[in-house]
Amino acid sequence: MSTVIPTQIEKCKGAMLATAIGDALGWPNESRSKNRAKRSKVVDHFVEWTRSSNSPRWHDEKILPGEYSDDTQLTLSVARSIIAGDWEKFLAEKELPFWLNYERGGGGALLKAAKSCKEGLLLWKSNYTRGYFNAGGNGAAMRILPHVIATAKMRNITILMMDVIKDTLITHGHPRAFLGATCYAYALDYLLRKETVLEYGELVTAVIDGHNDWGANLNPDVFGKWLSIAQQHNEYDFYTEWENTRARMIKQLEFISVSLKKGLILDDIKVLTDLECFGKANGAGDVAALAAIYLASRYANNPSIGIKVPAFSFGADTDTIASITGGLLGMLSGTNWIPTEWKAVQDYDCLIHMTELLLADNEKEAAQEEVAEAKAQDNRWKTTSIGKMRLVDSKSVPNGKYGIVIIEKWQTMLGQTLYIKEFKPNDTQQQFSQPGVEMKKPHQPTSYDLAGQSELKAEQQAATQSQTTIPVQKHVQGMLALQNAKRQFVLDSNSITDLLSNPQFKNNLTVGKVMKIIQVLLNGDEASDILAKRFKVEKTMIDLIKGFVKK
Repeated sequence: MSTVIPTQIEKCKGAMLATAIGDALGWPNESRSKNRAKRSKVVDHFVEWTRSSNSPRWHDEKILPGEYSDDTQLTLSVARSIIAGDWEKFLAEKELPFWLNYERGGGGALLKAAKSCKEGLLLWKSNYTRGYFNAGGNGAAMRILPHVIATAKMRNITILMMDVIKDTLITHGHPRAFLGATCYAYALDYLLRKETVLEYGELVTAVIDGHNDWGANLNPDVFGKWLSIAQQHNEYDFYTEWENTRARMIKQLEFISVSLKKGLILDDIKVLTDLECFGKANGAGDVAALAAIYLASRYANNPSIGIKVPAFSFGADTDTIASITGGLLGMLSGTNWIPTEWKAVQDYDCLIHMTELLLADNEKEAAQEEVAEAKAQDNRWKTTSIGKMRLVDSKSVPNGKYGIVIIEKWQTMLGQTLYIKEFKPNDTQQQFSQPGVEMKKPHQPTSYDLAGQSELKAEQQAATQSQTTIPVQKHVQGMLALQNAKRQFVLDSNSITDLLSNPQFKNNLTVGKVMKIIQVLLNGDEASDILAKRFKVEKTMIDLIKGFVKK
């Protein structure tokens, strides 16, 4: 029985979907995920979990099954930038600054770069270059898939490598970030153009043979100014570090090639350990790329397991390695292998549409057709710097005794889901703005803003009108207040739902006990641990109830 090779279109769709799938599977298990659960279980499906988030203030955030993190968010940001045209400018001036409004799990280098872009300055041009040139993380590699898809019809590896490097230097300045991104892009491109069955270990050999393409030194004619600044960085010599990183990666690739020959006795954990996946450098760009190439080679005939292994390799950078491993396996195998339960990944349709737009001969024109259709069905779209969006839902969660965090669910024209948060302190004035996306600066319409100038102006006026203040009583309906002269206990409908769905609350607390706890909290300032012992409940439940007491 012959193996059917997927078309390039199917390969690209598979890569985009599997990138998000690996991200969603691995995110709860990442050490930086702030998962409330001490240890996740190895499962075959997406899970719901609770994240302790500190942005904009500390609060517990419910992450629904299949929701993804910054890896997929920034992959879609790059895709949208390419579709919009002049992608470098759009990514640095529009996408990265706006990403700060909805980021989920972004790393330090990415957040710092995005904040600098928001201030109108690239990090390598700023006075804070030390951290930038030491940033060798995988935040670049994880987002470069759209460049591979967009250049699918070109067959020009030099242009692809150039785009990946230009993308990387916006946020990262260390050779480990650059070479991790270019190596991963090279592997993706190889699989995209592979028209016959992939032999066992073939991908590793191909990447080793292609080291002069993905490992080529930066072109001084193109990156001269950047290289000049990089050479002034006094902690290492950039060219020497580049060569050392490339040589180390080639050596690791040769190690992978030898390891794969062990077949059935191959130990994934041992190989991943030798690739530094569990060490101090586990978040480096080269580490992620090499681990993904190993896993994609090992599990080319079983993509599902190939993604699960890194997603549940506790102690590794689970979401990113699973995400880019998914990118490689999806690019190899297309979409037919994806289990039904994994098709519940966040924004499944959006991921497919974005891929189709990247492959279109005229991305802008194709995007305009998509948006025109969506716009005709709904007139509630708001203009933002990255295109039009609409508010889908809104809920609030407590921030201890200090206030609430409003979490708004937004949807872009092409179907991406964004969660935008805002903190409201307890002493908020009786009037405040209706929830909405911040639109401080005027901007040029993107390829998603289709109408003529008159329509654009009308929409901007409508957006401005939608932000006029309204009484707090209208915004927060159904408030329940139990109060005395100095304090009040306040619940809104969303908070009631969250409390009732909390297993600890539902199983351990009676209505009478809750009322007694509320009464004590309204009349005194006893510590939570003392109250927990008195009422024989968990301290976390006292803290939860205490969060609704306002002074």
